[in-house]
Amino acid sequence: MVRVFVFLTALLCSTVGNVHGASLRDVLQSLSEAALARLLDSFETPAPRITGFTTLVPERNIRLFCTKTSEPKFQEVFFDDRNLTAKINFTLPLTIAIHGWRDSNTTFYNALTPRYLRFVKNTNYCVLDWRAYAEFGYQIAARQSVPVVAKYLFGLLQYMSLLYLPLENVSLIGFSMGGQIAGLTGKLLPGRIGSIYALDPAGPLFSVPFDIGATRRIAGTDARYVQVIYTARYTAGFGPLVGTQNFLPNEGFHPQAPCKVTGDGLAELSIALRCSHQYAVKLFIDSLDPAIPIEGQKCNVILGLRLCAFQPKDRLGIYAKRIPGNFYL
Repeated sequence: MVRVFVFLTALLCSTVGNVHGASLRDVLQSLSEAALARLLDSFETPAPRITGFTTLVPERNIRLFCTKTSEPKFQEVFFDDRNLTAKINFTLPLTIAIHGWRDSNTTFYNALTPRYLRFVKNTNYCVLDWRAYAEFGYQIAARQSVPVVAKYLFGLLQYMSLLYLPLENVSLIGFSMGGQIAGLTGKLLPGRIGSIYALDPAGPLFSVPFDIGATRRIAGTDARYVQVIYTARYTAGFGPLVGTQNFLPNEGFHPQAPCKVTGDGLAELSIALRCSHQYAVKLFIDSLDPAIPIEGQKCNVILGLRLCAFQPKDRLGIYAKRIPGNFYL
């Protein structure tokens, strides 16, 4: 993805005088959906797959691995799994993490899993492996893979609910395109999933070059509670504020505080944009430690002015009090 950002930054720099989220948004929105997807694909190494989608079988090519946080031992969970109740404790909450596009090395899971198992006790923790579908070109992944994976996860959760797993005790954590999968899964179980944590959900082909609508991307009604952490709005990340509770470091735009450009080269600019997109993951992972609260200040925006006086604060992440609104860091 770094070279994607190199190209986008070069395009931006040839169009405007400075790198800012709003300006980059204008550039991306000038592209057609197909053109934007082709650009994302053309700078990926190795090149994304463009054939073979119909040869995949969700039951074989999408895999879910679960463990109890009290006894870390990941085991695969299947449809009609006769040992399901031995692998998952149905009396405890269930969390499912969902990686993003082209995460072939499961970087997201490698960062999230150790912290989750360390700090979150008495729960079931699962990771969804949809890499076989994530290796396709961006447009195929966004338009075909995401609905297929969401439908598969819906089926698994529906099966678990028939065995008396309370769906209100289920949480989905999705980064980038994984956040969009979480949203579509929630739509298939309307009002039943307990919570969704969308970490800078994917923007290209969902809100850039245009918003495709609440029925096809993440929305605040996809679970009883939807928390969205925005760190690269309208560029790599989703744009509109749609969560029950939205957390907005730097108003949700690139560049984030640790992601300042350190030089004049395109490589430095591109790395900073990627850093901003992934900053949502860092914030969420850091927030798992109960001793390190990451707080946002609720503010209302009226006539373009942010009004924060007499408004509450709340913690980002799973320890939030779930106060609705927009919270600025």
